Amino acid sequence: MKRKIEPVERTIMSVSLSVNDKNKLKELATKYEMTSSALLSKWIKEKYQEEIDGSKE
Repeated sequence: MKRKIEPVERTIMSVSLSVNDKNKLKELATKYEMTSSALLSKWIKEKYQEEIDGSKE
């Protein structure tokens, strides 16, 4: 079964990371087979899910 792709709003963001942090982010993204952007997005959603849910009420 094909997964339905829902449109999402995109925001362009600039992040300043140290070389070590950038390399670690790339390493983790590769490990989880995601892009760095997707990994950061997932982390933000997981870390702030309660606040995200609260703002929808």
